[in-house]
Amino acid sequence: MIRRTEDKVLTATQQATGTNENDLIYSFAKAHVIRASGLIALLMPQTLGVGVAVKTLEGGYLLVNQVMQTFFNKTAEQLNGRTDAELFPAEVAQQLQRSDHKIAAGAATCSDQLNFLHDGKQVECLWFKFPVHGPDGQLLFIGAAMLDTVRVGTIEALQQSLEHLQNTNQELQKSLVDLSQLASTDKLTGAWNRRRLEEALLKEMDRLRRYDHPLSMLILDIDFFKKINDDCGHSAGDQVLVKMAAVLESNLRASDSLTRWGGEEFVVLCPDTTLYTATVLAERLRQSIAKTVFPEVGQVTISLGVAECIKGETWEDWFKRADSALYRAKASGRNQAQIAPESSQAGGAGEDIAANFVRLSWHAAYESGNPVIDEQHRGLFEDANQLLGAVLSKRPHAEVAEMVNTLVRDVVQHFKDEEVIIQAAGYPRTKEHAAIHSRLVDKAVLMVKSFHDGNLTIGELFQFLAHDVVARHMLGADREFFPCLQCNVNPVAMSSAD
Repeated sequence: MIRRTEDKVLTATQQATGTNENDLIYSFAKAHVIRASGLIALLMPQTLGVGVAVKTLEGGYLLVNQVMQTFFNKTAEQLNGRTDAELFPAEVAQQLQRSDHKIAAGAATCSDQLNFLHDGKQVECLWFKFPVHGPDGQLLFIGAAMLDTVRVGTIEALQQSLEHLQNTNQELQKSLVDLSQLASTDKLTGAWNRRRLEEALLKEMDRLRRYDHPLSMLILDIDFFKKINDDCGHSAGDQVLVKMAAVLESNLRASDSLTRWGGEEFVVLCPDTTLYTATVLAERLRQSIAKTVFPEVGQVTISLGVAECIKGETWEDWFKRADSALYRAKASGRNQAQIAPESSQAGGAGEDIAANFVRLSWHAAYESGNPVIDEQHRGLFEDANQLLGAVLSKRPHAEVAEMVNTLVRDVVQHFKDEEVIIQAAGYPRTKEHAAIHSRLVDKAVLMVKSFHDGNLTIGELFQFLAHDVVARHMLGADREFFPCLQCNVNPVAMSSAD
C-alpha cells in the first residue's frame, strides 16, 4: 500500500515536471512534510560520490540519487520498486535486509561493510541505514547511503550530513507538535477548542457504543458576563475567562477535558462518568468558582447543565439535552447545576449497579503533611473500595453490611484522631471542624440504620459514605487545615492520636 501511494506521488510529479531530480526531491519533501534542508543528506551532490536512496518499509527503492543510478547502471524509474534481492547477490541482500530490520526495530543508524562482485568487478563499499520519520514520529521510510570505503573524507561528510538530518527532523517534530497544540487549543484560555473536542468525542462515543462505558458532559456559562464586559471592559472580561479556565482545570480529574465552546461558554467532557458523578463534579466546579476572587470584578458565578450520553443518541441530541439543562439553570436563578431532561428516564450507559459507583483513587496531592492523617485517609479510601468490590461482586448481604459497619467505625475513629491533631497544631477553627464531623456522623448513623432496616439502597449509602463523608469532606473541609499541619509537625499530637 505504501509503495503504490508513493508511486502515485512520484508519477504525478514526473508528469507535471518531467524527471528532473530536484523536482522529485522537493516533491518528496513536500509530500512527507520533510524540510528541504533536511533532505540535503538524502541527495548529496554527485561530487561527493555518495549514493543515496529512500526505501519503503517493504524494502522497495523509492527515491535514488544520480550516484546510485550510476552504480546500478539503471534509471530512477527502473530502480523504483526494486528490492535488494533483485539487485544484489543473495548473501549481500540478506545482510542488507537484516539492517533494514534493525532500523524498523528502532535503531538510530546501522552500517554494513559489503564485498561482492558487481558486473564482474570486485566492489568494496560501506552502506549506512537511517530512519526517515513522519511528522508524528512514525517510521515512514528507510534511508540508505552507499560510499566507497577508500574515500575516507566522504565518510566524514556523510556522518555530518546524517547528524544534520537527525537534528532537522527533531526540530521538525517539535514544530509540528507546537503547531498541533496551537491548532487544538483556544488562544486566550489554553483550553481545548471545538476541533479538539470533536476529535475526542468520536473516540469516547465509540467506547460507549462498543464497551458500554458511561460518558457525561457539562455545559457551563458565566452568569451576567455581558454586564462584566459592559461595566469593566473587554480586557477585564478576558481576564475572567483566563482565570475561569485555570480554576476549572484545577478542579477536574485527569481524564476530564475542558473546552472553550465560544464566548463565555465552556464544555467539560467526562469519560467513564455516570450522571450522578458528573452532577457531583458540576457542583464542585460551581462552588470553586463562587469562592474565587476575580481581580477588577470580584465574585463571579456559573450555571451548568449536566447530561449523560444515552447509548445510540447523536452528539447533537446529547448536546441539545445538556444545553436545555443549562437554560433551565439560568431560568431558575443562575449559580446552580441542572440535570438534562429525559436522562434519568432514558437510562445511560452501564445501567447495572456498577454504573452508580466510582472507585476512589489516592493521589499525592491529597496528602496533608501529617503521617497519621494521611495514613487514615488512605485507609478510608481502601475501606470504600473494598465495599465497592463487595457490592459489584454481589457478596452476601451480611458481608456487605459488615463492611459498611467497618467503614463507619473507621470514619468515627479518624474524626476523633483528626480533631486531636489539628487542635494540637493550633488550627483556629477546630471546633467548627468538629461540628462538621458530628453532623456527618449523625447522618451516617441514621443512613446505616435505614440500610439495615431495608429502607435504603446500598447505592445511596455508598455514595454518601464514600463520596460525601470520605472523598468530598477530605478534599473540601479538610484541606482548610492542611497549611497549619504542614507548618506544625507535632509528635505529641501524633502519639495521642495513636
